[in-house]
Amino acid sequence: MLYLRDACSCSRCIDPSTSQKLFESADIPLDINVEKVHYLSDGTVQITWANDIAGYEHHTSTFSSAFLQRTSSATAESLRSFPQRVPWDRATIAGHSKCFAYDDFLSSSKILHEALNQLHCYGMVFVQSVPSDVAAIERIAEKIGPLRNTFYGSTWDVRSIPSAKNIAYTSQDLGFHMDLLYMANPPGVQILHAMKASSRGGESLFSDGMRALYNLRNEPPETLSVLRRHRVAYIYNNDGQWYQYRRPTVEGAFHWDRYGCEVSCTNENGSEANLSWSPPFQAPFDYSPRYGTSQPESRLTNLSDYIKAANLFKSLLENPEAVFETKMQEGTCVIFDNRRILHARKAYTGDSERWLRGAYVDKDALKSRLRVLNEELGVPELRPAGMRGSF
Repeated sequence: MLYLRDACSCSRCIDPSTSQKLFESADIPLDINVEKVHYLSDGTVQITWANDIAGYEHHTSTFSSAFLQRTSSATAESLRSFPQRVPWDRATIAGHSKCFAYDDFLSSSKILHEALNQLHCYGMVFVQSVPSDVAAIERIAEKIGPLRNTFYGSTWDVRSIPSAKNIAYTSQDLGFHMDLLYMANPPGVQILHAMKASSRGGESLFSDGMRALYNLRNEPPETLSVLRRHRVAYIYNNDGQWYQYRRPTVEGAFHWDRYGCEVSCTNENGSEANLSWSPPFQAPFDYSPRYGTSQPESRLTNLSDYIKAANLFKSLLENPEAVFETKMQEGTCVIFDNRRILHARKAYTGDSERWLRGAYVDKDALKSRLRVLNEELGVPELRPAGMRGSF
């Protein structure tokens, strides 16, 4: 009864204008009871409560059959707002990734929904025919959600500059990494728009961290255990900024069905599980005892275990079959999941200009947009295949 009373959405319980609660769950009497129940022909159930919250006398809640089915314990766990996330290798993403035209992405809810579903499923989507306009990336980002502002700005430029304060702003090789892991809440979505393409080098590389994680199921279980347990420090200390944060390589649990598709992934607090990998911004490992055992031998063994596990994970990420390589031409934009997809760049010659415009959007904004589009387009909730295993 407590669950149903708390779920009441009548105008006495939920403000019709703001859609926010007008009562507090803590005020529901533990001995609340049902005075009467009325069943309508369409499956709707009306419950009049006895011993309700003070001020809610003669209060009746109405629940549709769809709501009751959606929230039943057996059904709720099998319903999803979004399609399953699919691990990919080079051949899979080349065969299943669809590019979308810039004008369609901005003007069509149906195309936007298809593109963002691909972003959710595969962690990456490309938009083509983007105009050479510095504001174009803002228009793309804002179709997903508000721009995420950081000390780099709400948008930023990736190009080789003298005395660079970030390795991305050089023409060097840049290994696989994720952005801003030195922050407590790294951005969930990254967007890069190619304004100018280098004539020699500068190819973009992408690898699916979820695929590497999935392939760890064939390795000794202690490998994953180490990647979950050993926290790695990331740092940015330059140009008047000092950010640092410590996190494990694998945060949370990923669950898979019989086809290798993700069924669910959660942290202990119920939020989405994430991967973290950014060697260029990694800080030295802490040898001090405040982060674990005070025995130097044990600490060295722990670091040895981590390096062994990290080396295996790295080999899975960099396996040629796992890497999707592309030379981003002018007018191409890539949108990808910054907590799943690793990106890298090949070196390019200093006399060959390469210019990308960049922006971030939070993952919550992406999910919000997908839910709104699902409702707007009448997309039903999805049922995943049966769960096979988890790690």
